[in-house]
Amino acid sequence: MTASAPQASNTESQASAPKHSAPQTKRKRSRLLTVRLSRFLAAAVAIALVTMLAASAFAMRSWMTSKLDSSLESMLSRLEKNAELTLEQPLPPPPPHHGDGDDDDDAQAPASNSPSADPTATPTDKGPRGLRGPGSSDGQLQLIKHDDEVVSGVVKQFDVVELDSEAQQQLLSLRCDSHGHDVNLKNYGAFRVMCTQKDSQTLVVGLSLAANNSTFFALIAVEGVIALVVILGATFIGRKWIRKEMLPLGEVAATARNIGSQDLIAAPTVDTFDRVDSSIAQPGDEVGDVGFALNTMIDNVETALQARAESEQRLRQFVADASHELRTPLASIQGYTQLLQRGATDQELALSRIASESARMSGLVEDLLLLARLDAGRELASDPVDVIPLAIDAVSDAHAAGPDHQWSLDLPEIDDEADSCTSCTVLGDESALRQVFANLVNNARIHTPAGTHVKVGVQTIAGTASAPGFVRLSVADDGPGIAPELRATVFDRFVRGDTSRSRQGKGSSGLGLSIVSSIAEALGGRVDVDTLCEGEGAPGEHGTTFSVILPAAKL
Repeated sequence: MTASAPQASNTESQASAPKHSAPQTKRKRSRLLTVRLSRFLAAAVAIALVTMLAASAFAMRSWMTSKLDSSLESMLSRLEKNAELTLEQPLPPPPPHHGDGDDDDDAQAPASNSPSADPTATPTDKGPRGLRGPGSSDGQLQLIKHDDEVVSGVVKQFDVVELDSEAQQQLLSLRCDSHGHDVNLKNYGAFRVMCTQKDSQTLVVGLSLAANNSTFFALIAVEGVIALVVILGATFIGRKWIRKEMLPLGEVAATARNIGSQDLIAAPTVDTFDRVDSSIAQPGDEVGDVGFALNTMIDNVETALQARAESEQRLRQFVADASHELRTPLASIQGYTQLLQRGATDQELALSRIASESARMSGLVEDLLLLARLDAGRELASDPVDVIPLAIDAVSDAHAAGPDHQWSLDLPEIDDEADSCTSCTVLGDESALRQVFANLVNNARIHTPAGTHVKVGVQTIAGTASAPGFVRLSVADDGPGIAPELRATVFDRFVRGDTSRSRQGKGSSGLGLSIVSSIAEALGGRVDVDTLCEGEGAPGEHGTTFSVILPAAKL
């Protein structure tokens, strides 16, 4: 029982070992690109050299073989002419020898290097007589068969050696087609032979391949050494060159690793991120393209993260402002409710304040829901809407809500027969367009003092044959203007004017202009503001103009 525990642990360790060894195996198998390219270069050079050397060796071998065949043809032609003489004519006498003056002794003694130096030799026991004549060389072979008579020999070490019966039979078994054949004769070596038949004669001539083979193998050895030196040199130089060319890629990889090591969640900015040097990140080659693409990716990541950070900040501010705006009416409703429960206040006043704060809170919630729907990309209705009646209704409502202001209209001429302005029609949602006018008019009423002149206008902007025109909705006042520090954020949510622009008792949620901007973008238009405070222009020039530009409908 006690011995089983170690065994079990060993088994578990063995089972878990491959999980840890697998990455090591992958690391062993992985190779640097420099090493792989160097090996590929060496292999390519080796293949090219081997192919070239093989082709040159084959060509050299073919040339040497053709030279042998040419010599064999000449030998065979001479042998055909002198075959009968070789068989029948007696051996010519040895040439005279000029020695030390003893002519008789010298004439009687053959030279030591003569083919007939052996006194027991006869003209027929040393092979064909043609091999003894001038022009014979070491390695020549002849065989003559006439009827049943066979005469053969090979010149070996400047002597004629008669072929044995086995070699004779091997030669006679060759096909006599006047073409060269390679044959390996036992005890004699390798020969290039050529055979022909003439009447009842079979003639075979041959030349030793020893010299050719020696030359060929020496050539192969020299070429092999040269190829090895070239391969090693190309590998060394190629590896150095590849490493130099891959250095910029290493910098690109280091930059990418730096990005990968950053915690983008904890620190959602990339201001400290390094970029690939501009000298490397130049489009045109592979490394430059990668570096340029990496820098572009870093720019996009920075932009995206910065936009995310700003969006999160706006969201947090939005939630805080919305909570604050809702907390105020809720606190007021709670306070008056408690006073009603205690009977410490006028019931009608309390109910009136509760109703007022409830309406305020309900309007704020509706505005928030509208902004949420617009942010989610919810499409508005796309119906033809004449904005002239909407502008008139907005001014009529403004007269009732702000009688202390001066209200006017600036409308284009209307065709009496048509009783409408066809060029003042836009594609949109009527209720949303009414809210645009209402928010702009309320903004002018709330943030300007009594007696301010407010003009609500509708203007048409002519288009072209290929592009439709536009309709401009404007609300202009001659109030004090928007402060410079508020102009950049005037369309942001929960942005309010300062106390100098706010009238006592007329607060704003800060969502009106944001809703106008969102509706204009949802309808394919835009909203602009042109403002001038006192002292920024000529004396007496001040005021604010909000303009909503919308595409005109094609009717």
